[in-house]
Amino acid sequence: MFRFKYPLVLILLPFVIYLGYILYKRLFSKNRGINYSSFLIELIPKNYKHYLYIVTYFLPFIALVLMVFALARPQIGEGYEKQETMGIDIMLCLDTSSSMKALDFKPKNRFEVAKKTTLDFVKKRKYDRIGFIAFAGYAITKCPLTTDKRMLEKIIEDTKLDSIEDGTAIGMAIATGVNRLRKSKAKTKVIILLTDGVNNRGVIDPLTAAKLAKELGIKIYSIGIGTNGFAEIPQKNAFGMETYVKVPVEIDEALLTKVSRMTGGEYFRATDSKKLQTIYSIIDSLEKTKIEVKRFTVWKDEYYPLLLTALILLFAYVFLNNIVLRVKE
Repeated sequence: MFRFKYPLVLILLPFVIYLGYILYKRLFSKNRGINYSSFLIELIPKNYKHYLYIVTYFLPFIALVLMVFALARPQIGEGYEKQETMGIDIMLCLDTSSSMKALDFKPKNRFEVAKKTTLDFVKKRKYDRIGFIAFAGYAITKCPLTTDKRMLEKIIEDTKLDSIEDGTAIGMAIATGVNRLRKSKAKTKVIILLTDGVNNRGVIDPLTAAKLAKELGIKIYSIGIGTNGFAEIPQKNAFGMETYVKVPVEIDEALLTKVSRMTGGEYFRATDSKKLQTIYSIIDSLEKTKIEVKRFTVWKDEYYPLLLTALILLFAYVFLNNIVLRVKE
């Protein structure tokens, strides 16, 4: 952006231009004679004498024009935006138990689809602090609350199945998320829990953990992932060869619904990858971060080059007029 801080100074320009016109008429007046001194003028080719004189004659005029622009104080501005956010703190809890290997979300298994959808969700939440918990037989915080989305995405991408003792400790996952959020000063605190099973491990009951979440003002959005009926899970037989076994899909929807409603959240069921994407989009729309944007401009003065050029031109005029040309009026 460009502006003159004192644009009214530019009113002087017409007068300066008029002065230039007067100088022009005076210079080329028929009655005016031009006499040159011989000092140093011999160093300049004869056909340049007249042009050098003309240029020298107008140097003060050009310097005056530059000074007028300098007095108007030209400035270049750079715009900035300061974003003040009322952020949301979110803990993501992802089931990594062996049942997440089920292939009912073909061509990939439940875990890979859930991980990709979780990553897409993280990328949308630019202004929130987000943490990540992986759970199976117990829960482990893979990443505490952070605004470093690149680091978080890398941690989620690197999370593997079978890295935690098998089982489904839903209560422990919620309790770990609550522990990570209990000291949060954010106005909104959320746990997003994704699982495909029934709570069968851990020392903390899911409802007990949910009551604690409610007391601390933490909402729980739970997602049950898996088709209805049966799903194929790859297993190795006695000979080390991979076979596929059909197992029933067991999700404790009643528990997950109660846990969510108790805390002011919601329960969702994802039976395919598109449904899971829709669920995350719904959660994203339900928990929007408020952003206040303040725009301001930093202005930098640019009159120094104009003023310096004007002074150089005046010096050049004095030097050429009095030393090189020695014009005799």
